[in-house]
Amino acid sequence: MNRVATLAVAFVVTLAAVLGGAAAVGFATADGAAPAPEIQNDHFLDDDLVVDDDPGQATVEMDASAASQTVLVDPGVEAGGPGPALPISLLGLGGGGVDDRDIRPLANALIENGHEVGVYVPDPDQRRPPARPGADRPTQLGERLAEADAFVTFRTDYEPDQLDEIESFVESGGHVVLATEPDAAYSQPGAASLDATLDVTTRPGYVYNMDENDLNYQRVYAEATGDSVLTEGVDRAVFPSATPVGTAVGGSEVLRPIEGSELSTTREATEAPLLVRNDEVVMIGDGDFLSPENARRADNDALIGNLADFLVTNDRTPPGAGGSTGPTPPPEPGQPPTNGTAA
Repeated sequence: MNRVATLAVAFVVTLAAVLGGAAAVGFATADGAAPAPEIQNDHFLDDDLVVDDDPGQATVEMDASAASQTVLVDPGVEAGGPGPALPISLLGLGGGGVDDRDIRPLANALIENGHEVGVYVPDPDQRRPPARPGADRPTQLGERLAEADAFVTFRTDYEPDQLDEIESFVESGGHVVLATEPDAAYSQPGAASLDATLDVTTRPGYVYNMDENDLNYQRVYAEATGDSVLTEGVDRAVFPSATPVGTAVGGSEVLRPIEGSELSTTREATEAPLLVRNDEVVMIGDGDFLSPENARRADNDALIGNLADFLVTNDRTPPGAGGSTGPTPPPEPGQPPTNGTAA
């Protein structure tokens, strides 16, 4: 056998030995290997955590038959430049993609039932004109509240004179819905002042539930504490990111988180309410539940309809309408004084 043939035979024998050894090792390893462990993840297997990802359409209906009312909404937009051409677009209406606070389910329900929805956007360029001697000139907010019957606000940082105007609005029978957020107590230092004005309270932190929730642990369920006009048709509501709220003595707790809910700041169980009422004031520890996508969850559409009814069933009596008329204005030139005395 020549040298080339000898080398070829040696190569074939060596290759066969290598492949055979590798196969033998592979079989031995496979035979002795432990089976792959099953992945245990109760978060995705627990029936309580499997939610309806197609809840259908929201049906927001109003039962109140009140005459046409004007509802003013403060979406919490800061005065920092020219506002949108259509302020109503800040509520998700009118198109343009500029909505800052999409509350179309509530706004549409009010409009479809014959009520007016206005939007308060402060004008940084508008100067406050001087008032008559002995009289205070209202702020921009005060001027809008004077024409309104109900007020919805997502802002908490108001100036002292604006707080006085909000307090007077409530005292005259106007209804207020205040929706806050878990970080409002930290990011807006005026929150405590507004709470004191409306006789409500807010606690730091957010409520979560790891055992039973809607989509994720921060989207908590809340149930009614009893029967009321705000809970009619509401078995459960969903709040995407809620903070506990409270009320002064004489108020009522309306919705509480379900069993298993905890507070982020203490990691302890909580039953602190997420929606309360104090006569003409309703405070909610969340504002995002009013958006179109959240109005379809649980009974949020029924809750939104009840809030709309609450807003328009008020006893608002603006100053001057059967009450105090304020200081008598000076007479026009050439006219006698209104008190009947000669000049």
